[in-house]
Amino acid sequence: MEKAKDDYPEEREVPSQRDRRPWWEDEEDDQSVADEAAYLASNSSGRVYLGARGGNSWKSSPYFDSLMDAELLLSFRDAHAEAGVFGGFKSVTAKEGSSIEESVDGGVIFLRAGIEGRYYPFPDLEFFSPYLLGQAGGIYMYWSFKNPLKAGADTITSDSVGGMMLGVGIGVNVIDTDFLRIGAACIPETHLFHSETQEGFQNDVFDYYGTVRWALEAGLSL
Repeated sequence: MEKAKDDYPEEREVPSQRDRRPWWEDEEDDQSVADEAAYLASNSSGRVYLGARGGNSWKSSPYFDSLMDAELLLSFRDAHAEAGVFGGFKSVTAKEGSSIEESVDGGVIFLRAGIEGRYYPFPDLEFFSPYLLGQAGGIYMYWSFKNPLKAGADTITSDSVGGMMLGVGIGVNVIDTDFLRIGAACIPETHLFHSETQEGFQNDVFDYYGTVRWALEAGLSL
C-alpha cells in the first residue's frame, strides 16, 4: 500500500511471489480437512460391547468336575484389538470317589473377575471372524463342610480360599457387526490357590485346578 502512493520516492517493485495464498484457497483446504475428519469418524471401528458368556468344560481336573459357568463382559474394540473386563461364577462338584467328595457338602462355587484381551486378524469380517484371547484375574472358591468342625468355642461350617486364574484361547464370532455379535470360544484355563484359607487353615489340599472350557457368547454394541 505504501509503494502505491503518488509521492513514494523509490521504485515500486514488489516480490514476484505472494507471501500466502488467497483466503478462498485456505477455505477450500479447511473444508478438505473437515471432510476427512468426518470420514474417519464415521468409519471408525471403535465400539463398546456389553455381552454375556456361558458354557461348561470338556476337561476338568484334578479335584472337580465342572457343571456350568457364566460371565458378563464389558469391552472396547478398535480394529484388530479389544480390551475389557469380565466377572462371573463357575459351579463345580468334587470328583466322584475322591477324598474331597467325602469332606464337602454339595457343590463348590468359584467367583471370578479379571481382564481380557483379544486380537482379531481379520477385523473387517462380519461373519465367521476368528480371534485369539488371553485372560488374567482373581478367584474366590467357596465350599461347605459335610460335617461341622469345632475350633474352641467356634463352629466352622464352611471355608473359602482365594487365588488367581490365567487363560488363553481361540474363538470365532459367527456374526460380528457394529451392533451385534454372536460366537463361541475354547479357553484352556488354570486356577492357582493361596496357601491359606479364609478360616486361617493352611491350604495343603488345593494346588491348581485346570479346565478346557467351551463357551457361547452374545453381545450388543452400546
